Amino acid sequence: MSQLTILCVDPKTNWTAPLDGLVEEPACQVLERETLAAAQEIIAHRDIDCLVTEYELPDGTGLELISHVREVAPDTGVIICTDADRELIAAEANDHVVEFVKKDSAQSETRIAQLTRTTAAQRSQTAYPLPATERERLTALEAYNLNAQVFLPVIQRITDLAAVHFDVTQSSVNIITEQTQEFLACHGENWEATPREQSLCTYTILSEGVTVIEDTRADSHFGDSELLQEFDIRFYAGATLTTKEGYPIGTVCIYDDTPREFTDEDEAYLELLAAEVMDWLTVLRQRQNGAEMQATRPADNSDDGGR
Repeated sequence: MSQLTILCVDPKTNWTAPLDGLVEEPACQVLERETLAAAQEIIAHRDIDCLVTEYELPDGTGLELISHVREVAPDTGVIICTDADRELIAAEANDHVVEFVKKDSAQSETRIAQLTRTTAAQRSQTAYPLPATERERLTALEAYNLNAQVFLPVIQRITDLAAVHFDVTQSSVNIITEQTQEFLACHGENWEATPREQSLCTYTILSEGVTVIEDTRADSHFGDSELLQEFDIRFYAGATLTTKEGYPIGTVCIYDDTPREFTDEDEAYLELLAAEVMDWLTVLRQRQNGAEMQATRPADNSDDGGR
């Protein structure tokens, strides 16, 4: 296993004791900093597998640091260890997935060591971030008949409509499986399935609504992507396909070969197309469930001759 790097940011606490077990392992390195600025300097020059931070820092807050990390390295695990009020932190977290440990609890040091090890190890096993509900998401995905012949032509029309409406060179409707990005319909290119770690959409499904990258080459995460350069993608916008239970299963995307702006009205229209795709998927699922129930219903073999 490659070396794990854990960054601990706290102006008061020495993390050597709670992380002794990790420090002793040759596959783990623990870095300690006291301020938000010093932590950002570390993050700018090296990859971090896990961030452990106090909420109150001399030059800001732990949540500000987490927001910065999410912008430059969205798959980094984050843990807040603090005496600050948990509800306050949750209200300010802006949907960031954050592990919370109460610093003054009797088991705080043990808990920090366990969470740090687990968070860093899980991150090291994948090159891309996973939704918090990944297992449930994959189960929900299995319920949809994505190969239905009545469905695919409709999705192709929606894909073509997206390209025409936004005047872009390429568009697609995609499904994110456990390890790949599958293209249900494409406009402008006939793409084959790609590994999930190379997919823009695997990041899009981490949040609701629309993800926009106005210039991929200026983006901190995708600027060096050889795949995007091969496909000549400079602009990207993707709207998440979300089931009624709230699980993200894919995207409706548009791409262009030049950078461009994307307005609120544009986002609203792309979300409308994504909702249309989900409506069709839901109808097909209900039809399939009804057919399965009919097939399993016991036949009525009663003798009606006396009526």
